Amino acid sequence: MATRRLIVNPIRLVSFVFALLAALMIDTQIGYAQNTYKQAADNKLHIAATQPILSEKEKRILLSLSLHVLGDPPPSPSNRFADDKTAAELGKALFFDERLSRNGKISCASCHQPDKFFTDGLPKALGIGLTGRNTPTVIGSAWLQWFYWDGRRDSLWSQALIPFEAGVEMGSTRTAILKTVGQTPKLKSLYQKIWGEFPDKLVNSLPDNAGPLGLPLEKRAWKAIPESTQVDVNHVYANLGKAIAAYERTLLPPETKFDKFVKRYIVDGDESAANILSTAEIAGAKLFADMQKTQCLQCHNGPMLTNNDFHNIGTGTFGELNADYGRVWGIQAVLMDEFNCLGQYSDAKKEQCYQLRFLNKDVHHMLNGAFKTPSLRYLLKTAPYFHDGRAQTVPAVIRHYISPPNSGKQSNHELTGIDLKPREIAYLTAFLYSLDH
Repeated sequence: MATRRLIVNPIRLVSFVFALLAALMIDTQIGYAQNTYKQAADNKLHIAATQPILSEKEKRILLSLSLHVLGDPPPSPSNRFADDKTAAELGKALFFDERLSRNGKISCASCHQPDKFFTDGLPKALGIGLTGRNTPTVIGSAWLQWFYWDGRRDSLWSQALIPFEAGVEMGSTRTAILKTVGQTPKLKSLYQKIWGEFPDKLVNSLPDNAGPLGLPLEKRAWKAIPESTQVDVNHVYANLGKAIAAYERTLLPPETKFDKFVKRYIVDGDESAANILSTAEIAGAKLFADMQKTQCLQCHNGPMLTNNDFHNIGTGTFGELNADYGRVWGIQAVLMDEFNCLGQYSDAKKEQCYQLRFLNKDVHHMLNGAFKTPSLRYLLKTAPYFHDGRAQTVPAVIRHYISPPNSGKQSNHELTGIDLKPREIAYLTAFLYSLDH
């Protein structure tokens, strides 16, 4: 009897190993947090019942970090279907549809997995090939202003279009995407409920695979399409991105133990709610709120704990095979993007595109290696960390800020270093974990 050889994809094998290690690291982090609480008790970290556990200033700061003040998702001027329920239904169907990839095996949900808080647990995302960056969660993305680690897109819907055509992500083409939608009754029906009759005549006249970002043959096929027809194709393509964005805007950030503490103890004034957070978590919250001690608030502020800006913290890679200059590249990309807020496929008025109109285009040295400030919410669920997934644990991230790079090109960054004792690292870690569950 003939035997079958087991063929193993080395990239997927490595990714599986990384995922397994990440799961083990998360278990370790949970254990670390539990030990932190025990350490706090063993060290008799007390706050006398007659004294407030937080100053009025600390209360105001922590209130500003809670979901209690988040409010509804902000409007999306460039997408007038951003809050359309039918658009969200279509977007969800597109988000999970593997047929929209070149090999029929990859969807948006391959990297943004619901059971992993819409991340993948890998250092770097794995689509058809291995990408160069870590997968961020899309939960709470309605409140973000820039997308991708370098901010190369200025809206959720324009970001949603990139993976379809990116060679290492889903690797498909613009015309193939439209044809799949037109040939799928459910997708076509939902599309027509929102935008009217699906352009079958247009789509059927197109090459099976053509697009501006495909293989050389596919690029030539795209260039052969009349410019007016390309515009018609792009309008339909943009609509699909707007539908996906409508779905992603429904992924709201869930309340955590920290948010419950703020609501009951700070907002409602319920003194008995002080024990919602452990003494270690409260000590960590005080450290986080201390700008002189930790400087955390300089970048991680607001209910989503991000200033939605870009900072150079010494993690860029320069002059290497896989160089990543961060925001420097992102600025050029967003300005050239045909789907940006000022483009013809946007639903916004020019004056509503203030982020793009007033974009700082001064590519000074600090933008070399600058990346978007991520949220600090749900860290246990979204490991590993940094734009390239280089840090597996929260304490490892904190140690980077204590001792930032001091040699080579990576030493040209914004960090000044902070002074934290091991116990303070434990307390700060404990607080950050209270933003997870």
